[in-house]
Amino acid sequence: MSANVGKTTIAPLLSVRNGAKAVAFYETAFGATVLMRVDAPDGAVVAQLSVGGAGFWLADESPEHQNFSPETLGGGTVRMIMVVDDPDAVFARAVAAGATVVWPVEDQPYHWRVGRVVDPFGHHWEIGKPLG
Repeated sequence: MSANVGKTTIAPLLSVRNGAKAVAFYETAFGATVLMRVDAPDGAVVAQLSVGGAGFWLADESPEHQNFSPETLGGGTVRMIMVVDDPDAVFARAVAAGATVVWPVEDQPYHWRVGRVVDPFGHHWEIGKPLG
């Protein structure tokens, strides 16, 4: 039996149509930090980002590898859930950066304060925190 080295992590990789614009959006909307970025000669981007220590990746879609953006698919199959101390401020910042409101931040009966936006690349983000 081998020893477990490090911890297991799972991070989403968002497929987008324009990786360079997506990186700029997430920096502005969520204060994302770029941890790693590769710009291909054809303009495609692969980047690893972090928001408050939570990591995620993004890459330009590549249909030849079966990676499609929500724009190509006409919607996505995954929603991102971002838990933050001040969902109202993060939500407002995302909207100011170009996200579209799906539903505003509100206290929900299941003891969360949460709202949902869709980013310019078709990815849905629920931004909230547990109450109490």
